[in-house]
Amino acid sequence: MTNAIAAVPSPLWYVNRGTGAVTMVLLTASVVLGIGTTVRWKSTFWPRYINAGLHRNVSLMFVCFLAVHVAAAILDPFAKLGLGDALIPFTSSYRPFWLGLGVVAAELSVALLLTTAVRGLIGYRTWRFIHWFSYVSWPLALLHGLGTGSDAHMWWFQWLEGTCVLAVWAALITWRLAFDAPRNVWPRLLAAGLSSILVVALVVWVVNGPLQPGWARIAGTPPTLLKTAPTATP
Repeated sequence: MTNAIAAVPSPLWYVNRGTGAVTMVLLTASVVLGIGTTVRWKSTFWPRYINAGLHRNVSLMFVCFLAVHVAAAILDPFAKLGLGDALIPFTSSYRPFWLGLGVVAAELSVALLLTTAVRGLIGYRTWRFIHWFSYVSWPLALLHGLGTGSDAHMWWFQWLEGTCVLAVWAALITWRLAFDAPRNVWPRLLAAGLSSILVVALVVWVVNGPLQPGWARIAGTPPTLLKTAPTATP
């Protein structure tokens, strides 16, 4: 009886998948806008103040969708995740490493939001240092979605993740180099080359990892769940 129920995806399973995809898009938009704000990018049709305001609002939307995503993952009966799995990284019995990356990314993102709220108390330099961790939370969230998510083999998910990667890569390459070329040229060129290599490495890993048959087992799905997994689980 339990297996029969678990074999049919619950609405929460779809909510978890949908909010996960939207959360990744919002996090990507927040990172791109953050880069634009850092380099003080503006144009005649895009004033500078739009970057800061839009960046703040997108970040708040991201946290809201993140909260729904985490709640749906906990309440969904399929993976049987608990509150501890959502708070303590790499302790879950369900795809522990890839789920743990998502936990770390989520906690870093929440820390960034909280420190932004008290920026006047901790000082600009401290806030600025902590804010650099947004560049860490984004790739962790990306790997979490590819390694834990059940849509990695779906064309729309591949396009969505690919667009997110290209958006951040283009922002780093175009804006950073264009605005800061007069100084520190070689370190920035090295960073640009390294980021390009990482994008290629990511594609190679996805093709040989999440897109391959049997990834659910390799990723750490418990054997008992593999027998009753929803049809969209690779």
